[in-house]
Formats: sequence, C-alpha cells, structure tokens
Amino acid sequence: MFTRSLDTGTFALPAPWDARPRSVRRQHRYELNVATAYYDRPDILDAWHRMLAGATGPETLYQSPQFFSHLIDMDQGREANYELFIVRRSSDYAIVGFIPVRTLLCRIAFHAGPVPLFGQTLRACQILGSVPLLDPAETGLADFIMQQLLDRYAKCDVLYLQAVPQDVVKAVACVPAYVLNGWRACHTQPLPDSVDAYLKTFSAKKRYNLSRQVRLLTEAAGPLHVLRIDQPGQVGAMVDAMVATDAARAAGRADEQARLESLARHGLLLSYVIRCGEHDVAVVYGMRSASVWHVYKILCRQDYLHLSVGTSAIHLAVQDVLAHFTFDHIDFGYGSPHAEFRSTHVLKTRGLVLLHRARSRTAWLLNVHGRYDALNGAVIRQVKRFRKWLLSK
Repeated sequence: MFTRSLDTGTFALPAPWDARPRSVRRQHRYELNVATAYYDRPDILDAWHRMLAGATGPETLYQSPQFFSHLIDMDQGREANYELFIVRRSSDYAIVGFIPVRTLLCRIAFHAGPVPLFGQTLRACQILGSVPLLDPAETGLADFIMQQLLDRYAKCDVLYLQAVPQDVVKAVACVPAYVLNGWRACHTQPLPDSVDAYLKTFSAKKRYNLSRQVRLLTEAAGPLHVLRIDQPGQVGAMVDAMVATDAARAAGRADEQARLESLARHGLLLSYVIRCGEHDVAVVYGMRSASVWHVYKILCRQDYLHLSVGTSAIHLAVQDVLAHFTFDHIDFGYGSPHAEFRSTHVLKTRGLVLLHRARSRTAWLLNVHGRYDALNGAVIRQVKRFRKWLLSK
C-alpha cells in the first residue's frame, strides 16, 4: 500500500518563532513582501494563477490559493503558523514569485538497523510545494529567496522541502542542503484519456486477474458501490469508512472530519469509499490539483485483505477518475505499488531536502547524521548478504 502522509500539520507549531518585518528590500533586484492579509485580492490571485499555470513542480497543489485558504480556515481562532510571501522585481514592481510557507517540527532520527535509537527535533520553515513558485527567467531569484527566508526565520534550524526532484535540486538548493534519508523513488502513473485506454495498458492476463479480484470481493462481501467523496456533505461517510478500517481513528474523528470538510470546500478533496453490500471495505484518500490526482493512503478492512481489496479499490477509483476528470497523472508519492500496477508506473526520484546555514550547529548535526546513516545502511546490506549466504548453504 501507499502510505505517504501529507498532513505535516500535526507537527506544526502554534505560531512562528520570530517577529518578522513586513518587507525586506534587496537593492537593485527584488523585494520580498508578506501578502498573507491580502492574498485573495483579485490582482494577486490573477498573478498567482498565471504562475501556477506554468509551474512544473510535483506539488503545485500546496502552492495554490485554494490550499492557502484551507490553511487559514483550519487555523481560525489560533496563532497562525503560515505566511504568504510575494516577490516583486524592484525595477517595475512586477510579481515574479509566490512563496507560501508554514512552520513545523522535523525529526532527525538515528537508527541501529531498522530500530530507532535516538533523535533530534529541528524547527523548520516548510516551503510549500517544494519547488519554489518563481519566474524561471529571473536569474539569482532562488538564491535571494532562500537567503531571505533563513534571515526572516532566524529561529528555524532548516528550510524544509518535502519532495524535491533530483534533477532540479541544484537550481533550488542555493545554500547548503541535506537530503534526509537519501533520494527515493516516487511512483507516478500517467493517465490516458479513457477507461478503455487505461485497461489496455495491462496485459490480458492482468486484466483478467483484476476483474477476478473484484468479482471475488463482491461474492464475499456483497454488491459493489464506488462512492466518490469530493463535497463537504460526503465527508461523514468517508470518516465512517476510515474508522471501519481502523478503529483507532475514532479518537480523532472530529478533527479529521473538520480538516477533510475544509479540503472539500476548497475543491481539493478527491477520495473514494469502496462499499460492498452494507460494509465499507476500503478508502482511497486523495486530493487533486488542476492536472494531478494525489493519492496518499489506501485503507482496507483487515478481514478482506486476502481478497486483494486494496488493489481492487485503487483499480475501481482510477476508472471513476478517468470517467469524470482530466488529469495528466496520478502521484502516489513514496512507496511500493502492488505487482499488478508496477508495469503502469513511472518512477520519479525525489528527496526531502533540508536547507541550512553553513558553519552552524545544524550543519554539524546533519553531517554527523549523513555519515551515521551511510554506515548504518552499509551494515544492513552486509547483514542481508550474510543471511542470503546462509540460506544458500
């Protein structure tokens, strides 16, 4: 299953740690302005949408005005931990960048094999969207942004970019950078323009196996219903299904429902409940941007796992998405797909990048962590080789 978790907000601090000036000017080139209080002004929104239309980053969803509105909704009555910066060119005051950020905590863990031993918690300023939303024609702009954010968030240890593509990291990381846990494969699935074209991406044998799994599930659990969840009034049914797959979720039901309803109000939620008869057997939790369907979790009832309910759930959800929406691809994030879908997936190399100040305590900590992590990885590989050798005897 895919288990990427979007909601880093559970670690968010109640407020920024520093009192930041409202504007900082860089002579002759750019200036950085806080636009949080007027982010929804028509001229700001027009420029924001124009820049998003040309953006190529993997997580533009989190750079959108809709997601920023969601953050505002969720923090009502509390000290805000988010901010929107706009970048203007000093010569003509034209907008050349949008930088939504929020503060959170980041854990640096040290392991012995797979077992965590100890760790250090860092204060972080997260750049939403990972790849800053900047005018590519402006040279030196990324460097200006990173330096300004490190100055403004002086009490933060790092700038946190959760999914930076390996091929653009040099353009983004204009200050010392550390890839936490190394580069990893993210799974994406290009989407054709119809259900028929999607089914043809599988071999005849795989199509038969997928149909057979769905048939066996309905025979065991009852008639099949695929419920699309994208409106606030539908969220209650989704949360009921999530609790049915994992009873421990009942404790946080109210907060989870409020968060999902906010996402739905802003047109971001696109999830599915798979119901057989009177039982909810799976949930596909996802969100959408203009061109990408992001799938974060596939939750399944344990008593139906032997029927490959997770595979059937995503297979059915993809067919509904193709029938009702137009997306370029699905982004599953970090994880491993089921064997049935590996042939349709395209791997993208990304990493959680931490930008930090040179010659600082944080730089020393990350250097130590990198060396230790490499040593731990080498030990794990040797143990695996030794076990394989023993089995071959």
